[in-house]
Amino acid sequence: MSEHRNPAPTVDLIIEMEDSEGGTGIVLIERKNPPFGWALPGGFVEYGETVEEAAVREAKEETSLDVRLVRQFHTYSAPDRDPRGHTITTVFIARAAGKPRARDDARAVGVFDREAIPHPLAFDHGKILADYRASIKENLMEHDTKKEPSFDKDAPLRELTSVWGPSEGDVIKAFLESHGITSLSRGHILQSIYPISMNGLGQIRIFVQENDFETAKALLAQLPKPEDAEEFEKDREEDP
Repeated sequence: MSEHRNPAPTVDLIIEMEDSEGGTGIVLIERKNPPFGWALPGGFVEYGETVEEAAVREAKEETSLDVRLVRQFHTYSAPDRDPRGHTITTVFIARAAGKPRARDDARAVGVFDREAIPHPLAFDHGKILADYRASIKENLMEHDTKKEPSFDKDAPLRELTSVWGPSEGDVIKAFLESHGITSLSRGHILQSIYPISMNGLGQIRIFVQENDFETAKALLAQLPKPEDAEEFEKDREEDP
């Protein structure tokens, strides 16, 4: 009967910190034990330890840095990723400040520009860093292509809603703008009916372009109505 074997759990860290040029660099260690080469800080998860705890511990042991984990990046599990045996690594993106110092099984440590990584790299860390760089570029492209608010001054307008007081109107306008919809507001004081002391600074009417109306209406439904606005609307209905 063959012995049942499981892959060993490990962790690796992409530690972001300021490099010597004032930009953002990645901390790498040069291994003094096989497999040789430059590598992300990391190691085996100990029994009774979470992967998060292991990541913080390994970073301290190999680089002397106290890291703050930002998020999990990916898991890598190719059976040949580690020549010593089958391991499954959970990769974390972390941040740190200070000066790294080589410890444990690290011969040297450095902070390197993302696009100027030293070689050779141990394990599958070349693939991990390539995936990391690709994710950064993808996020930048997504940010650049976000829909910017636009407004056609000749397009027909439609009233979306009306609120009491400019504060709620500003919240709605900012919310719509964050989703790429520009709105116009028009207001007037109704002091003869609703004294200013009752927060009745006037009715703010919010307009959007006709072709944005249905989208804006759906977005507006996601915003909770302020309690003071509900009370004011109730008073208005009871005392027309």
